[in-house]
Amino acid sequence: MEKCGIGKSGSEHYNWRGGRGLDSHGYVRINYPGHPRAEYNRVLEHIVVWENAHGKPLPRGWVIHHLNGIKTDNRIRNLVALPAMKHHLVLAAKAKRIQELEAILNGKGQLL
Repeated sequence: MEKCGIGKSGSEHYNWRGGRGLDSHGYVRINYPGHPRAEYNRVLEHIVVWENAHGKPLPRGWVIHHLNGIKTDNRIRNLVALPAMKHHLVLAAKAKRIQELEAILNGKGQLL
């Protein structure tokens, strides 16, 4: 008698969830053996979605940004590819704008 699929992998494993799951940063990873960016046969879903929509691999040094900030929303209209440095600038500008809006909500004017 076999114990809960122990020793089996993929869809034969007792804890199989369709090849999708969240990583420790809240991003969806999918089972995709052989993908150049795969780690332990899993790759970030948003990369695969962007690559499939554009018919080419994501350039090295580029990242995918989720426009609405929701890491699990991998619809193509929510994804934009940017060079890593430009993405850093986008995140910095976003953080500054959040501070400004929080200051307005708190009635203190703008923070610099």
